[in-house]
Amino acid sequence: MGMRTVFTMNTGPFTIYYLGYPQTDEDRSDIQAWGEKTCGVLPHTLGLLELYHIHGSEKQAEGYYTTGNDAPHLGFGQVGFTIPDVKSALERLRGAGVTVLKELGVSTRESIPLTEYEAEKGVGKGDIHTNYSNILNQIAFVADPDGYLVELVPQNIQN
Repeated sequence: MGMRTVFTMNTGPFTIYYLGYPQTDEDRSDIQAWGEKTCGVLPHTLGLLELYHIHGSEKQAEGYYTTGNDAPHLGFGQVGFTIPDVKSALERLRGAGVTVLKELGVSTRESIPLTEYEAEKGVGKGDIHTNYSNILNQIAFVADPDGYLVELVPQNIQN
């Protein structure tokens, strides 16, 4: 996604990774200085993503953690974050072989990723409200390698 590590915090049982987008040429030329500067304004950083890794969880039995999109383990649905340029990100991701689930400019009910379970239960059926379709047209969805949904939202979404 083009993000850079702002900093990591290893507490022993878990590690938290903070990722973000250097916004200026100056920031991009000195990632370490950008990371140090960003730590002081973390809550106000555009496009910040926090990843939380529980050490040892990758060694648990099959099915210990799931995407949350597969019945009966529903819960976590997707991760979404803002990015500077959704169109460029989609082009870059598509070129890297990432599956695009919802394109920009599409706001039909069928374009929103649903699980088979949700479809069987009638969740998400019906038309998209016209007020929401303008926002939805600016958002894209891709799938990560593990099947998690990733929602890409422009930093300056237009209402």
